[in-house]
Amino acid sequence: MSKQQLILNGIFYFFLTAFFIYIFVNEKKLVEKIRIYRDKFSDFLIKILNIKSNFVAKYVRKFVNLTEAIGTALILVLIIQRFYLGNFLVPTGSMIPTIMPKDRLFGNMVVYKFREPEREEIIVFKEPIQDKVLYTKRVMGLPGEKVYIRDKHLYVDDKKITTREYSDLGEIAGNTWQVPKKGDTIEIIPGMNYNSEYKARNIDVAEVQKYLMENPGYVEELLPNVEFRVNGVKTGKVLELIHNKENIDKLMKGEPIKVVSPVDYYFVLGDNTEGSYDSRMWGFVSEDRIRGKAFIRFWPLNRMGLLK
Repeated sequence: MSKQQLILNGIFYFFLTAFFIYIFVNEKKLVEKIRIYRDKFSDFLIKILNIKSNFVAKYVRKFVNLTEAIGTALILVLIIQRFYLGNFLVPTGSMIPTIMPKDRLFGNMVVYKFREPEREEIIVFKEPIQDKVLYTKRVMGLPGEKVYIRDKHLYVDDKKITTREYSDLGEIAGNTWQVPKKGDTIEIIPGMNYNSEYKARNIDVAEVQKYLMENPGYVEELLPNVEFRVNGVKTGKVLELIHNKENIDKLMKGEPIKVVSPVDYYFVLGDNTEGSYDSRMWGFVSEDRIRGKAFIRFWPLNRMGLLK
């Protein structure tokens, strides 16, 4: 993380926190001001709608009051959840036994604005497969490290990780991957001219491109023999690059993609190694996808506690 980014994050959180302190300190004055403006708005609505009945006017005022109260509370909750304390539901069993299906977690949304994720930390991030769902996994490979799985254990830079066992499922099986870091050269090498191949099979190329744009995780099924490389060495998928239409167009034509990575990437795994859809299958997570650090389970109450 650059010094400039740290400064910008610090300035942002300084003013955001100052805003909440101001609200807390001046709560009574602000509530009174809001009430005045709310009443004026209610009077304006009644006048515009030409409401003569006191009964109807009474319920218009109640509706405006209720809408303002819910709206204000919702905005404040959304700001807090996005920038301070995230509230997440884990729907699957990929992190068993650490996290069970339907567990609810709090996430620290501030910590990674001022430092990088560390190994063994549980992160919440937006998956790169379809770019729709939040996943919860454990960081096991850091930017620039070499990772592979042998005999049920993960090795990082040839050092055996003994905290838990991992199966060599998915694309990593039998392979050694380099986790991309900022400044690395990332390449995608196509295996053929896919446009010609699909046209020869009377398949609509435009539909394939559209589907690939929406489902980058299926790149190897739609574009056979495609290969990802970092600094010239074969590695896991970097699906971030497949979300780019220009890159998809090039790949479909059989043209290679070559970029210098502007961000760091991470290798993440689920604790339930036999039942986790993670980096072994779909590759690396870019730093800008990470939302926060999952640090406490608050539901169910009988298992409430810190996550390790």
